[in-house]
Formats: sequence, structure tokens, C-alpha cells
Amino acid sequence: MFHLPKTRDKAARLTRTLFVGVTIAAAVAGTFLTHQIVENYSLKLDMTANKLYELSPTTRSVAASLQSPVEITVFNSEEDYVIMLREFLKKYEASSSLIDVKYVDPYENPALLDHFRQKGLNVELNDLVVEGRFRTRSFSVEDLYIMNADKTEVRGLNAEHQLTSALVYVNDQSTSMVGFTDGHNERPSTALIKLFEENNFEVQRGGVDQLLEERPSLLVIASPSRDFRADEVKMLESYLNRGGALMTFLGPSLASLDELEALLEEWGILLGDELVVEEEGYTGNNPVNVVPMYAPHEINRYFSENRVFLTMPSSRSLYKNPNVGSAYDVRAVLVSTGQAYGKAGYQFESTKRSENDKNGPFFLALTSAKTVSVDGDEREAKVFTAGSQNMYGDDLLGYTSYANADFLVQAINWLHESETAINIPPKNIEAAPLNLLSSRALLLGVLVTVPIPLLILSLGIVVVFRRKRL
Repeated sequence: MFHLPKTRDKAARLTRTLFVGVTIAAAVAGTFLTHQIVENYSLKLDMTANKLYELSPTTRSVAASLQSPVEITVFNSEEDYVIMLREFLKKYEASSSLIDVKYVDPYENPALLDHFRQKGLNVELNDLVVEGRFRTRSFSVEDLYIMNADKTEVRGLNAEHQLTSALVYVNDQSTSMVGFTDGHNERPSTALIKLFEENNFEVQRGGVDQLLEERPSLLVIASPSRDFRADEVKMLESYLNRGGALMTFLGPSLASLDELEALLEEWGILLGDELVVEEEGYTGNNPVNVVPMYAPHEINRYFSENRVFLTMPSSRSLYKNPNVGSAYDVRAVLVSTGQAYGKAGYQFESTKRSENDKNGPFFLALTSAKTVSVDGDEREAKVFTAGSQNMYGDDLLGYTSYANADFLVQAINWLHESETAINIPPKNIEAAPLNLLSSRALLLGVLVTVPIPLLILSLGIVVVFRRKRL
């Protein structure tokens, strides 16, 4: 038998040992290096069903357009902060070299707490502060989530909308004020007011004269049930003729609004007295929950790439004034289908079509614009009118499956002549329900309950006959 010399045997074992050791070291080093790259450069794959950690194109666009540094301070240690928010903040930091995220222990840094308190921010443990060139905004953990009514259960993640809106706010030197008129039983929803606040508007409520003294960027008339006085309408006319912007919501009502209607009529918008009922485009098995179609309009450019729909519960008809002056540019924004019909008077026993009902289509939202001269400069005065009060309800603006909030944001941007208003829907922790038009839901139900079972039955019969012949 042939034996290798002991020296060569030892050398072979040493070589194998070194090879194994180097391989293990390389694997450990590679794993460590990969971990560091993934952590530092935000290369993790988002495998969650609703893409909880993925930034939207809106956020990436805002981050790319930053001109000044933004510092996000989290008042907790990084390892003790909420994991979901910690991972989300890494995405923000990776999106722009001007965004810096740091974690600070509030108990070890009382001077920093005092710094923010001098700015009017009462910062506590787990709070988050976004600080830019001109402003500072703070959030609690609860602000970054969607909670149930009792604040005991997390329903969704709202961090992206809050943080991206803050990026715009802290580096914007200008201040925009929106005035909600009061004194005519107006009914703005909490969600509508919050929509403006989250898009960096200062919100004020008051009488027309009081609001106009503050020179608002935008006025909102939210479903009044009492008419405006003649002198108030003259104030609104003067405001518009100096390049103002007016957003009005006027749902079906038996209330007489002669003065306000006269103002809108001058701007080319007539209020109909029909409740619009749909035979095809509606939701929730209720034909008055109208799903409007988007007309060609600047407001609707967003929806050419984002195929989502909104709903307008209990909407009245609108018409273009055929006698409007040539200076006014009146355009449709939302319209019903041709199968819609209008029931006049708002008092009827059934929503079913009758002989006296007017046939559609109907305008559901209209805009009017006019170029005016102010101190030698040309400006564009704008009016937006929608025929539904419920379209801005708290439930619909908080429902991510409908585009009501997205639509109103686009309308605000058109009125305000800016792109500063954004709406990034909250991301559901659980899978969101699928909303379908009633006609499509019926079609899908028929397809699932009839053809598929028949196909399975047919295949079973074929198999039985084949086996009998064997």
C-alpha cells in the first residue's frame, strides 16, 4: 500500500482548513456587506400586499424637487422606534440627499426639546419633527396611522401623505389661506377641512366680510341652506373680479338661494332642480349614488393615468347658462351617463323612472373662468361648482377605494393655480375591499355562478362517459 509522506498530508489538511476558513470568512463578510448596503441604501424589496414601504411617484417627485435641506428628527432611539415607521423613514432618506433622518433620545437631549418648544412645538417621546428652511411641523405616532374610532386598532398607514405634505410645507415661504363661509348654515365636513389643512392651507371660518379682510387664496361655500344677503354677494363679486377663486358645493335642496344662484348664473352656471338618478353608473345598489364620468378638463388630467372613480351621492343637476357673457369660459368637469334621468322637486315616493322625469346626461360639476385686470396685471378668476354635498363626506374622503379626495385635490390645485396640494391615499394594513360598479358586480356574479359551474359539470359528464367506455 502506498502512503503519502506525513508532511504532505499535513500540508493538505492545512490547505483544506485554510480554504474552509477563508470561505466562511468570505461568506460572513459578504453577508455583513450585503446587510450594510441594503440597510444604508434602502434596497429592501417590499413584499407586502399593499406595498406599505414603497414611495409613490408623488413623493419621489417632491423629494427630487427639494431645493433646501430637510431634517427629520425622531425623538427615540432607532432600535426602540416603531419598526414600520423606521423602515419607511429609510425610504425617505434614500430618496434625496437633502433629507436627513436622525434619532434623538429626548431624555438625553433636553436642550433640543427646549429648541422646538420655543418654536411652539410640544415634543414628546416617539414624536417626529420635520424641519425645513422656513417652517417646522411635528407629528405624533398616531398622526402617521389611520386608527379606529376608539384609537385602539391600527387600520392603515398615513405616514406618506403626512410626511410628503410636510416636505412641501417646511420649504415653502408663502402662506395660503382658505376661508369657509359661515352664517348660512354651511355644512363642511371635518374631512374636507382636514384635506385643506394637510395640504398646508391655513383654514379660517367666518362671515364673508370677515374672511375677505384676510385676503384668502380661496373661498369655500359648503352646502348652505340659507341664502346670502345682497351685500354679501356684492362682496363675492368684487372678490372674484380681483382674481379670486370660489369653490361651491350645492346639493339638492328645497331652500331658496336666489342671491347666490344669481351670482353663479352670471358666471354661466345654472342650478337645476332635479335629483340625478343613474341606471348604470352607480354604487352600493343605490341609483342616486352616482359615479360620474370625467369630462375633458385640466382638473381631470390626473385621472387619465390613474383609473379610479369617485362617487357623488344625492347630486343635483347643473346647466350651462346659454346667455352667459363671452368673457366667461364655462366648462364641464363631471357628467352623468346618457342613461341617467332627473327627478324634479326632490319629493317623490320612488326613484324609479317615470314619464315626467328629464332624460340625461346632466352636468354634475362645472367651472367658470374669466380673465380680469388687477392694478394693470391680468389674472384669472375661477369658480368651481359641484351639485353634491355628500361627495366630501368624512366617510368618502377617508375611503381609499374612491377618488373623491384625489378629485378635490385636483380641483383645489386648479383654483389655486398651484401643484402644492397633494393627496396620497393611506395604505391599508389589511387588503382593501374591491369596489365595483353595480352593473359590473352583477356581470361578475353571473359569470362566476353560471358559466364556471356549467363548465365543471360538463367536464364531469365527459369524464363519466369516457370511463364507461373503458
